[in-house]
Amino acid sequence: MLWVSYGRFTNEGIKGLMDKPQNRAEAVKKLMEPHVGKLISYYFLLNGDIDFIIITDTPDEKIRELPLIINSMLVRGSGSIESMTTVPIVNAEDAVPYMQKAQQMASAMAYQAPSK
Repeated sequence: MLWVSYGRFTNEGIKGLMDKPQNRAEAVKKLMEPHVGKLISYYFLLNGDIDFIIITDTPDEKIRELPLIINSMLVRGSGSIESMTTVPIVNAEDAVPYMQKAQQMASAMAYQAPSK
């Protein structure tokens, strides 16, 4: 399954990148490989609310543990990342069944908004 992770560096993290410029994609690859995950791409934005975007491919059996352990504990615990969010991504074609299911649920009134 594909995942996108995005977040912000701390001031300490940005200072570290300035003090020792490096390709952080290599660090992500090393982090993913032992867990059978694969880095697809890594982008730096560094000019707004989000500093980086990482796209990874994680086997279904690892989905529950990897994002939680890597994001919440390991990476954020390093002190160089201020915030990081990981969410699954689905291509437009594969999203159609989800849209159809939502349509069915809406027709069956499976969800009702709170009353005003």
